[in-house]
Amino acid sequence: GFAEQPPAVDEAQQAQMPQPQAVGARCRVLWRGGDLTHTNSVSDIHNFIIERYIGLLTIGPMTAQPAALTAEAPLRIRSVEPFALEAALPRAVATPMMAIGSTVSLLVALRDDDGVEGWGEIWCNFPRFGIRHRARMLTEVFAPLLTRRAFASPAEAWSWLTASSNVLRLQSGEPGPVAAVISGIDIALHDLAAKRAGLPLWRLLGGRSGTVRAYASLGRAVEAGPAVERGLAQGFRAFKLHSAGAVADHIREIRPIRRRLGEACELMLDVNSSWDIESAIASVPQLAEDRLAWLEEPIPVDAPAEAWRRLAAAAPMPLAGGENMLTVGALDAALADGVLQVFQPDIAKWGGFSGCLPFARRAVVRGRRFCPHMFSGAPGQLASAHLLAASNSPDGLLEYGVGATLLRDALLDLTVRDGQVELGEAPGLGLQIDRAVLEKYRLKI
Repeated sequence: GFAEQPPAVDEAQQAQMPQPQAVGARCRVLWRGGDLTHTNSVSDIHNFIIERYIGLLTIGPMTAQPAALTAEAPLRIRSVEPFALEAALPRAVATPMMAIGSTVSLLVALRDDDGVEGWGEIWCNFPRFGIRHRARMLTEVFAPLLTRRAFASPAEAWSWLTASSNVLRLQSGEPGPVAAVISGIDIALHDLAAKRAGLPLWRLLGGRSGTVRAYASLGRAVEAGPAVERGLAQGFRAFKLHSAGAVADHIREIRPIRRRLGEACELMLDVNSSWDIESAIASVPQLAEDRLAWLEEPIPVDAPAEAWRRLAAAAPMPLAGGENMLTVGALDAALADGVLQVFQPDIAKWGGFSGCLPFARRAVVRGRRFCPHMFSGAPGQLASAHLLAASNSPDGLLEYGVGATLLRDALLDLTVRDGQVELGEAPGLGLQIDRAVLEKYRLKI
């Protein structure tokens, strides 16, 4: 429903910028605020300044100016390998999308000519059997493209893969799977490039701190009591509940949680697009007492823009969304519209770092809250954390799933203390993969 284009770049401001000049030596740029990036040219520095501090970017219908990250030597990928993982849940879980009886995770491992390995993740949560389709799309469509040529940077690869697969995206009618596979590749390329640079990804991309605040993402409120207690014990000070159905059910389930959390904790509600516009407008005033930090996707993302505007005018809380926006045009139109105050793109679903990070910086410059969506496996969780750290959002939150996260937790030793995640200084994503765990849960494709 968001069809408006973002404001044009101010040409007068852009003309005052120093003109890019090619330089041969590798540069390290230190900013007063502690930001750090590595680059090969003044042009990259120029782009970094624009997107990082001014928020001015030239926006096309499908792609944005990618984050400035250039490798010391061209990226040449030698091998591409998918790892499709599945683990049964103790019992089936009902969602507005479908009932699910397992948790899945599709990892991608890239290896360059020097044997350096990068890991990424391809979103494949719904439907669960889609994991096989996306794994084959990776190996049969994108692996040949990726290994065919060298790339100056992960962002160049992202742009080239996006352009090269455009006809397939249109003919197949599958923009989601195509975008997700490219996203997973982009995450892995960034992990690999940061390892080659010997830096944590958040620092290489210009983050000021490797510490990010996290919130506990829970299931339905009616079942969330024990998880809330565990979250409080871990130091979480923000919690998100999921719900669907009549607003009376929401209120009955949410109120006890709100009372338990008190005023010191933030509470959010994710409706997973399950309300129609009239029900939503009638419902939101009744949730005012719950003092929600945001209401997430109360209506479908493809509802008319005017419906979203009506809902925003009636809502006593900020509206959140973005996980189901699969083009930069949709995200930028929503940003320009002003309806959403909280943006939540999913780095494993669309964009990877090359698409999501430039958008995150534009959102932060405009005063929006940036809280990337994530409910996937280990590489996705870490990528989302590095994305948030690199965005330098002053009030951003990392989504940290509690429950149905067996595959993530089996591969990731990530501790939440006092409601925060510390990414540290390990190169790349900082992920150490246990191959025995991969083989334990690996599907045959």
